[in-house]
Amino acid sequence: MRKGGQARVTYIALLIIGLLIGGVIGYFLAPPKAPPEIQDILDENEQLKQQVAQLLEKIGQQEITVTIWTIGPDPPSEYRYKNFEIAADMLNSWLAMMGSNVTIKVTGEFYVRPVEWGEYKNNFYLAYQAGEAPDIYLTGHEDIGFLAANEYIIPLDDYIDMFWDEVYYDIIPTLWDAVTYKGQIWAIPQDTEARPMYFRKDVLRQLGWTEDQINALPQKIQSGEFTLDDLLQLAKEAVDAGLVDRGILHRVKEGYDYFQFYLAYGGKLWNPETGKMVFSQEAWQKTLQWFYDAVWTYGVIHPNQFSGDWDNDFHGPFTQGDALFLSGGTWHKGEWIQKGLLTEDSFKENIGFALHPAGEPGLQPVTLSHPLVYTITKQAVERGVADVAFVLITLVTDPHLNSYHAVQSAHLAILNSQIYDARYTEDWFLKDVAYMLEYTTFIPNHPKWGDYSRIVFNILRAVESGDLGPTEAYQILYDEITTTIGDDIEVVP
Repeated sequence: MRKGGQARVTYIALLIIGLLIGGVIGYFLAPPKAPPEIQDILDENEQLKQQVAQLLEKIGQQEITVTIWTIGPDPPSEYRYKNFEIAADMLNSWLAMMGSNVTIKVTGEFYVRPVEWGEYKNNFYLAYQAGEAPDIYLTGHEDIGFLAANEYIIPLDDYIDMFWDEVYYDIIPTLWDAVTYKGQIWAIPQDTEARPMYFRKDVLRQLGWTEDQINALPQKIQSGEFTLDDLLQLAKEAVDAGLVDRGILHRVKEGYDYFQFYLAYGGKLWNPETGKMVFSQEAWQKTLQWFYDAVWTYGVIHPNQFSGDWDNDFHGPFTQGDALFLSGGTWHKGEWIQKGLLTEDSFKENIGFALHPAGEPGLQPVTLSHPLVYTITKQAVERGVADVAFVLITLVTDPHLNSYHAVQSAHLAILNSQIYDARYTEDWFLKDVAYMLEYTTFIPNHPKWGDYSRIVFNILRAVESGDLGPTEAYQILYDEITTTIGDDIEVVP
């Protein structure tokens, strides 16, 4: 865009921001903290109308396009993109009511499987190098450190301050920690989630468990009475009885779910005081031994699980009752129902969910949260559309719109007021898993987190396949982590 064009778009963006701060967001989008007196509102709106009328005369006709990339990769998370279309329609309606010829157009893509996170991120970096990056980029919060350090994205503190009283005061406070890097805020939370350990109630019934015993299992896990060793033993009972072929399922591609087992043994990922990642030696030794035992001693995880297929080695076996436990995410419930693998009634009847058990007595059960976040790229600034992009992000950060996404995809609220939205409160599952956030940990927001994660995945896959024993695997893990990450890792006992 020519320099004059950038200035024109920025001028329009300032108009839109003035419009929204002047009343639209405060009174139509998010609940205000303390509404002013009615007369004050009328006076302010009258002044705003006059200012807007003058600005519209100068602007003329203009279409502003904002490009947005989002990903599921699970199909039910489509409102990560659809909400922007809704927000643009809302914004265009408000502008039209004011007599403006300005229109906002959103374009972009919602990526779903077979596209996975690795391909999605690689596509972003390639597009950025070609000067064709999106203006708004949805990603995991753990990428912020890398994206910020390499100037792919811009800090958002000034924007957030501008809309704080209208919208951003309402975000659940702990989520700001997930988007902060070196004292600045670089993204807006889009959703969060918990990662339950699902279990088949019908299989436990066939093992002779009573309904009271089944219903008590999540509490036994929460209290630390039922540990990861108990998980292995119970899974083995189901396999040995011929009730299931697989005792325990976990994700089949690189990700973060399996770090919960390390956390369950008391491991730490992050030291917020030093800003460094953490390698807990004893916890990693126990974690590698647990995965090895699960495959080669108990026979409850298949050796090729980390190289498997999502349908054949994850969703299918569990929803068909051929696996007892599944380490998954809250969003999987929405995916199973949308795909027709389970109905709401069959899920309620036969599927239970709990925290991931503590590694051993005296430790705490765990879950892991991976907030997805909206960022604004530096190229959006160069195109002159960053201001409008943030207005759109502000509009989708709404309790009603976000609840469309949360309920359909089984993700948890990011706004305090969203917890009271009618759609959200009517969803029994979201209500029942909310307590898990009290036990959650966030993935480190560090530029080298991707190196840590990739090394762990490759080692765990080698342990399960039998290519490495737990002792040899630990030494290789230690050597690769400390060599690759260097001074950015703290090694603790």
